[in-house]
Amino acid sequence: MRASQIKWTRIAAPLAAAAVASLLALPAASAATPVEAGAANVTAICTHTCVLGTRAATHTGYDRLVFDLTSSTQVTTETNTTGAYTPWSGKQELLQIKGTSYLFITMEDTDVYDDAGNLTFTSPTLQSFNLPALKGVQLLPAFDNRFDKRVQFGITLGSSTGYQVFQLTQPNRLVVDIYR
Repeated sequence: MRASQIKWTRIAAPLAAAAVASLLALPAASAATPVEAGAANVTAICTHTCVLGTRAATHTGYDRLVFDLTSSTQVTTETNTTGAYTPWSGKQELLQIKGTSYLFITMEDTDVYDDAGNLTFTSPTLQSFNLPALKGVQLLPAFDNRFDKRVQFGITLGSSTGYQVFQLTQPNRLVVDIYR
């Protein structure tokens, strides 16, 4: 029995030492708020829908673009092959990232600012992606969202055969699947 205790001690002692060392190596907890840490402002008060950010990934057969939201929103889409859009200035412009085709998403009763005027959108306003069907997303400029809450994004596509837009909850998000 003594031999088995020695054998167990030879195994358990290094494991216990490794566990203690890994606990000591963990970073100290931070008292930073989510905004200070660079995350979306989860304490924002939005009587309308606020866009918190975007993220993208590739999957088998499609690429996915996700818009993180504070609540669901009404969405309209349109497509073209030029990347042209008309901002509030009335002068036609082109999306900055070039592609084969383009999808424009408009979210009604939505803003990138909360009720206090704080920016809730934490992603870059222009994001480039090196995915097979999704090449980029651009937040389009708005004239004055204080009364007509509307946010528009231009999505640059590579060669794709179609797309699907749907909403999910818990957490709230708008999903755009772009098929290859």
